Amino acid sequence: IRDRAGVVLVTSGPGATNTITGILTAHMDSVPMVVLTGQQTTDNLGLDTFQEADVTGISYPLVKHSYLVKDARDIPRIIPEAFHIAQTGRPGPVLIDVPKDVANSLIDPATKAFELPGYHPERDLDEKEIMSAAVLLAAARKPVLLVGHGAVISGAEKEVNVLAEKLKVPVTNTLLGKGCFPEDHALSLGMPGMHGTAYANLA
Repeated sequence: IRDRAGVVLVTSGPGATNTITGILTAHMDSVPMVVLTGQQTTDNLGLDTFQEADVTGISYPLVKHSYLVKDARDIPRIIPEAFHIAQTGRPGPVLIDVPKDVANSLIDPATKAFELPGYHPERDLDEKEIMSAAVLLAAARKPVLLVGHGAVISGAEKEVNVLAEKLKVPVTNTLLGKGCFPEDHALSLGMPGMHGTAYANLA
C-alpha cells in the first residue's frame, strides 16, 4: 500500500548500522518507513560498550526524524508521531532508537497527543502563486514538463495529463516519475539521462 509505512525491527550495534543503506534508499525514493533499533542501556550510552552505536547520529542526514528514547513513558507519543512524520508530506524513513532498559519497562500504553510544533507538511493553495505560474507557462516559448516522483506520490497522474494536453507541451520524467505520464502518449519524450532517450536529453 503506497501511503502506509513499512516497519523494520533490528537489534543493536551491527543490526542497527546495517540498516543505513536501506534507510538511505528509502529516503531517496520517498518510501515511508519506521525503523526500530535496539540500543545499549541508557546508563551505558556514550561509553563504547558492547554493541553500542550512535545510530541516531549516524542516521540524521538520512531520515525525516530520529528519536533516541530515554524515557519509556514517551513511547505512546513517539510511535504515532513517527508514523505521522513518515507518511505525511514527502514520505520517508523515521528512526526510533530504543535502549534495552527502556524496552523492558512497563508503562501505561495510552496514546498521548503529538508534540510537533514545527512540522507542517501540508499548506493551503495560494491562488496568486497558481496564477503567476499559469502566466509564466502561457508566455513560455519552449516549455517542457519534467515530471518527478512528487507527482507520483501525490497521485497527480490525471492532472499532469490534463496540463500537458492543455498546454500541448512535451513531457519527460525522472526515473522515479515513471508511470505518471503514459510513455506511449504523443507528447511523451521518454526519460532523460544515461538510460533515457536522445529527445528527452536534448529537450
